[in-house]
Amino acid sequence: MAVLLLAALGLVACGGARLAVVDTNRILNESVRALSYQRQLDEREKAMALDLQLLAGQLSPADLEARRNQYLRELAQLKVELEDRLNKEIRDAVGQIVRERGLRGAVLVKSPIVYALPGRTVDITEEVIARLR
Repeated sequence: MAVLLLAALGLVACGGARLAVVDTNRILNESVRALSYQRQLDEREKAMALDLQLLAGQLSPADLEARRNQYLRELAQLKVELEDRLNKEIRDAVGQIVRERGLRGAVLVKSPIVYALPGRTVDITEEVIARLR
């Protein structure tokens, strides 16, 4: 990721165009949308765990294990769906901001932004978080 960021910054430095940078960890930890999706996932997991506790005395061990595996598959599928939806929403928000501000493009960084060229890069993380309400 650091190599990609440095390469992108190098292109910007040569061309004079401005590039947006986005801290995706902050988006995942601070945006209302990401937190809402995480809550949905957590609530579904709790409901499944409670259901398994209630069924523990009613089902055979094999049937209980089968139900647990079914729930794990459903939970994994829900996680993939929510992550895909959030990733699309992040890409859409970043794309809109880049177009509106006339920037050359964007680099999504999964950790705090360590280095950015002054005047050549713009951190749009706050704007993305604001749009993901």
